[in-house]
Amino acid sequence: MKLVKVVSVFTLSCLLFTACSTSGSATSILNHKKSSLYGSEWKLVDDENSIVKGFNGENVSLKIDPNDFKVSGFAGCNQYHSEAAADGNSISFAPVGSTKMLCPEAKSEAAFLGVLDDVNRYEIKGNELYFYKGNMLLLKFVN
Repeated sequence: MKLVKVVSVFTLSCLLFTACSTSGSATSILNHKKSSLYGSEWKLVDDENSIVKGFNGENVSLKIDPNDFKVSGFAGCNQYHSEAAADGNSISFAPVGSTKMLCPEAKSEAAFLGVLDDVNRYEIKGNELYFYKGNMLLLKFVN
């Protein structure tokens, strides 16, 4: 009889442990959503969903390192770098630095980098990343 009680308690404990461990799935889903912002190379798209090309046909891009939140990418003519701070769906960028090559896309590049200063919120929908200032869409990227 004691053996039946021990086996029953052991079985019940295993069931409870398994049931409780499934709640970890929600955490991993949240971490996956957050991590999808980081580590991917996001390519800027225009109003017609075409990838924006810079000097020599290179994609205008953005990447955020998941380890140190350093931002890097190609702005149309120059490589740029910054740091990001994100909390929930809020995001901000530190002042942007870049290389100083001269090229025909300089005005477009300056506009793109200037808009990063205004970003305060982001959303990810599938393979699309949206940057907003409040409710106003500023930039759209795909990966």
